[in-house]
Amino acid sequence: MSIVQSATDPALLAAMDASSAEEMACLARSLAGAEIHGDAEVQWFFMGPERFNGVLRFSLASEDASYVEARIVQVLDYFRARGVNIGWPVGPTTRPVTLPAYLEAHGFVRESDHIGMVADLFTLNEDQPPVAGLAIKEVLDQETLQAWRPVTVRGFESSDEHVQMYYEGYRTLGFGGELPWHHYLGYLDGEAVANGSLLLHAGVAGIYGITTVPEARRRGIGTAITLHALREARALGYRVGILFPSDMGLNVYRRIGFQECCRIPFYIWSPGH
Repeated sequence: MSIVQSATDPALLAAMDASSAEEMACLARSLAGAEIHGDAEVQWFFMGPERFNGVLRFSLASEDASYVEARIVQVLDYFRARGVNIGWPVGPTTRPVTLPAYLEAHGFVRESDHIGMVADLFTLNEDQPPVAGLAIKEVLDQETLQAWRPVTVRGFESSDEHVQMYYEGYRTLGFGGELPWHHYLGYLDGEAVANGSLLLHAGVAGIYGITTVPEARRRGIGTAITLHALREARALGYRVGILFPSDMGLNVYRRIGFQECCRIPFYIWSPGH
């Protein structure tokens, strides 16, 4: 694996796509009953009726319309047979670039646009006010991961079932050391109130799952965890950080040095189409 050197590195956009795909692929590789299918051009994953399902990669060597159609139909036939909804991100390395028109012709709906952001880890704005009473610790065992779970439920206002999927996946994947995933908990006066994850993959430091419980927001805790994870990545030799923020976190990340570098349309489809 080559480390992406800067925000202008030609390898950056491919690395961003690869990191985003790996977030889901690693779960599909670790959860019971989940599957990954495909080849060098197209890859998709299935986790089950009540879980995430969708496309990880779609980058065809040919732009021949009949070939593009055939590959899309191959994917849809798989998911139609299982009766599940799917998501399909159109990232910067998706090919052909006209794929959105094909997807819309097959009944896909453009649900949202995900913003991709990048930062040079050696020029971060780290001059942030300290948060009194905050301690950040890496999750290094299953017991600490159990404390991560309720914070994630409350921070994202998510269901227990949804967070359980991540919990089971992260537990199976393991903790710390030279593994690609690193998870962090923020304790305010001894109480777990925030968390975030670092994915070291494809030569970039990906930040995922930053959240704070409602009563502890607007104190700089999310910023502190983000910077902590990025410093850890920098110490391991990484030079570029990436993330895909929510609207709530967009300005926070801009303040510490992240800049928008791409937009990723996200399409959804259900078997009824």
